[in-house]
Amino acid sequence: MSQKTASKNLLKNNENGSLLENVKFTKVEEDSEIQLKNDGNGRFKNYILPALLVFYSIIKEFKVGEPFLYKYHSENLNYTAEILNGEVYPYSAYSYLFAIIPIFLFTDILLYKPIMYIEILGQIFYRFTLSFTSSLFSQQLGQTMGGLVRASDLAFFSYIYGVLEKDQYKRFTSWTRAGTMAGRTGAYLFSQILILTHWSDYHTMNKMAFYIASTALLVCFFLPRIRWKTMVERIHQTKATTSTSTSSQPKSYSEYVSYRIRRLHSHFKQIYNNPRIRKWSFYWAMTTCMSLQVSLYYQTLFGIVQIGDDTPLNGFADAGYTFVSVILILIMNWYSINWDKWGELALVIISTLSAGFLVIFSQAQTAYPMYACYIAYEAFYQLMITISQ
Repeated sequence: MSQKTASKNLLKNNENGSLLENVKFTKVEEDSEIQLKNDGNGRFKNYILPALLVFYSIIKEFKVGEPFLYKYHSENLNYTAEILNGEVYPYSAYSYLFAIIPIFLFTDILLYKPIMYIEILGQIFYRFTLSFTSSLFSQQLGQTMGGLVRASDLAFFSYIYGVLEKDQYKRFTSWTRAGTMAGRTGAYLFSQILILTHWSDYHTMNKMAFYIASTALLVCFFLPRIRWKTMVERIHQTKATTSTSTSSQPKSYSEYVSYRIRRLHSHFKQIYNNPRIRKWSFYWAMTTCMSLQVSLYYQTLFGIVQIGDDTPLNGFADAGYTFVSVILILIMNWYSINWDKWGELALVIISTLSAGFLVIFSQAQTAYPMYACYIAYEAFYQLMITISQ
């Protein structure tokens, strides 16, 4: 009897031991899966996602043919300067004006990526109207979408702060801004080379820009979507650092939207009660307005003195201002300057010089002084915006 009992106990112990081993093995498997998942997420966030963001920042700004839009409209589509300046290009400015405020207000609420889609789809539509249509109405629609594209540009840089970790902000903001400048400069130089070598014409370059924008849409699709719960967690972390109660944290997307609207209202009152911020905001708005007007009509002035010129150097002018802007900003950042003390004086001097460049630009009768004034004006504009920031 005791032998049977001993055998039963031995069998039971073996079964328990096997069960324990199975539990341990299962636990090791689960831990391994979690580790692999964490390693995969880490690789994606540290390597794949930043690479996608930088590539996207380059390709969405690689707008081939951009420096020669007036030449394309006037020579290929046979529009006069009066029609372009009075009935086509103004649509871009008014579209930007009406779009910028709603986009600014709703970018955070819509969690960034929908606005990014608006930017890319608008760019595709704009290039489609240039490449495959020629009617006045279609060109007006295209310019309207072009203004919407400009207004939607802010969503991408806001998206970066939502999708990356806090310790990645500074590094990858610099990388993506550098990618943006590289995309623009590369597109301008590429366009200029195509014109100088006669490898392409204005119409083909706009078709290239259409296909590149379509590729950018595909890259945008693969960028991860930001969930409202992620934004709530970041809000919670921010409140935790300031010892604020978390009882009012959003529990649903509708509550998140209400929370964002309340914060927007409170921040607006808090920020614009500061007279210095009101002053700098007014300066920023006026400077940006002036720059947008110049960007709309500078090619018209180039075109007036380039009649019959089949190798204009507009691409070098656009690439030149991006290059000079980077150099000026790097020099400014190299020196430690007290902008609270010297900022206003610097902006007054730069604004005066910029006004002088525009006067010379408008009165010049040959292209080269225009190129020089345009490069100087746009480079100083980028410098002014950096000082204002």
